[in-house]
Amino acid sequence: MKKQLLFKTLLLAIALLFANKAVLSQNYEAGKTLEKSAAVPENVDILISNHSGDIDFSTTNESSVKIHTDIKVTTKTKEEADKLMEAIENFKFNLNGNTLNIDTRFYKSMNTINGRSTITLLNGDKIKIKDFDISHKISIPKSASLNLKNKYSNVSMESLNGSVQLNLYSSKLTARNFASDVSIESKYSKLYVSDFNAITKLDLYDTDIVFKSANDLNIQSKYSKFEGNKAGSLTINSYDDDFKIDVFTDLKMEAKYSGLVSEAVLNMLDLDLYDSDIIIASAKQARFSGKYCELKLGNVKELNIPSSYDNDIYLGKTVRVQIDESKYSLYEMNATSNFSIIGYDDEVKIAKLNSDFESISVDGKYGKLSINPGSAPFKIDAQMKYGKVDFPESLKVSKRIEKNSELEIMAGENGGTVKIRGYDMKVTIK
Repeated sequence: MKKQLLFKTLLLAIALLFANKAVLSQNYEAGKTLEKSAAVPENVDILISNHSGDIDFSTTNESSVKIHTDIKVTTKTKEEADKLMEAIENFKFNLNGNTLNIDTRFYKSMNTINGRSTITLLNGDKIKIKDFDISHKISIPKSASLNLKNKYSNVSMESLNGSVQLNLYSSKLTARNFASDVSIESKYSKLYVSDFNAITKLDLYDTDIVFKSANDLNIQSKYSKFEGNKAGSLTINSYDDDFKIDVFTDLKMEAKYSGLVSEAVLNMLDLDLYDSDIIIASAKQARFSGKYCELKLGNVKELNIPSSYDNDIYLGKTVRVQIDESKYSLYEMNATSNFSIIGYDDEVKIAKLNSDFESISVDGKYGKLSINPGSAPFKIDAQMKYGKVDFPESLKVSKRIEKNSELEIMAGENGGTVKIRGYDMKVTIK
């Protein structure tokens, strides 16, 4: 009998325990829709700070701004849900002159443990919630200027005619056309934009961006990826980035540990690089200074290199290449009319001399020069120490002096001149 009583008591205790847990685990779900609006000037400046929920922008021909907010919350009690709803309802929406200020943030801080969050509201109240979902839909005049600060949520936009400034953190942006100037500062985000139709400034950190077309782009970035179909002029300051932009007109780039691949035919190319790789189709005017880089530049009409250290540079057909100072670098080109270099332990390979060939000038130590002249006539003017020059036997030699370790050769009667001043170099012209 005592055993039966003990067993019944144990069952009752277990039942009470589960009943208490069931009561404790009960949730209160609530939902609400808010509407706020204001009549505004057509050229209104809209300042928005959004840390609470996804935000969707649409445009209108009306001189008004309307915001539609959907709220869903799950709390322990109705009282907590009511407090949370009231806090959300009171978000800032103020028009002052030509400026509309909207701030959707309704809490100071949020801590989450085991799927449950404690929110400290702006008035200091603390509320325990299991879940909440907030989203905003905003309609603005097409000509409005927009300044948006956004964190931890998605942003979508229709085409905007006014100027736009975006400050994004851990966000996803999906946008159509920006008709006016745009400035975007972004960290840890993903950006998908159809068209930048005016001048655009991008300051990105660990952000991926994909776009269809752009006007001129001014880019400052770290640890980011860029994909685009076409753009105007690019000005880039880059660190450990990856660029794949099919077509653009000009490039001025300062970079470390970055790469750019393009099919672009450029008017102007200006590069200051460190341990970076560049591939383009061609350029009319180009300048490069750098270390530890690989460049594939295609046809370049004129290339100037003030300083080169341990680079590999591949060119198509060129007209003029001037290298002021070089060490440990490789230069390969399909053809040239004018080439000059002052170098140390470099290798130069010229596959062909253009029919209008004028001159090659090499002043170097411990390097190699290989030239296939093709059918272009040429002359040789060489003065070397500890060096060797191989050239066609058919070329008429007017002067040849070999004394001790010094070599002087004058050969050829027509065409441009291959001038060599070298120390321990190997030269082949065949």
